Amino acid sequence: MNIETYHLDGKKSGTVDLSDSIFSLDPDSSIMSTLILWSESNQKPLRARTKNRSEVKGTTQKFGRQKGGGGARHGSKKANIFRSGGMAHNLRGKRSDKKLSKNFRELALRHVLSSKMKNKEIVLYDKLALEEPKTKTLQKNLSKLDISSALIIEGDSPDKNFALATRNLKNVRFTNADGFGALDVLKYDKFIMSKDAIANLEKRILK
Repeated sequence: MNIETYHLDGKKSGTVDLSDSIFSLDPDSSIMSTLILWSESNQKPLRARTKNRSEVKGTTQKFGRQKGGGGARHGSKKANIFRSGGMAHNLRGKRSDKKLSKNFRELALRHVLSSKMKNKEIVLYDKLALEEPKTKTLQKNLSKLDISSALIIEGDSPDKNFALATRNLKNVRFTNADGFGALDVLKYDKFIMSKDAIANLEKRILK
């Protein structure tokens, strides 16, 4: 599919062809929601941890006679029926980890990128470069296309001035084609690429 390209000053420069298998899918909300739920479950704190009877401190001596004591027979005060005893089926302090395969995560990335394309939230620049590393200049250029929150992807040879200028922008992240996932794309309003980043992104996803 074709998408318009821009100069950094916001003026149109032409069009470029992007892979249909990455940017033209019919976005599947179930795949994207599975990814989000997986991320949220793995961010939850660990569950509480309790001790079973083998971990509780206490004597192992039999505390009462086997017969004639008038009560039930017990071999240890660390049994779970006693106060300060161990806990039956104790909590082990582990979260219920959910796993997603690498292939599923890459599939989710395709659907997220297709969703961004469908909503016209992908911006392609000819080149991401500045004469000086000034955040104010970069912010002014981005504002020409109404960009205030963006994940910016560059190729193998990023411009140092541009990279430095992005550091002080609160809702902007600058990285390469291998440095982000589907959740990072969802976090920001816009997905920005340079022409140099296209080949790297397609190589990563279509390999």
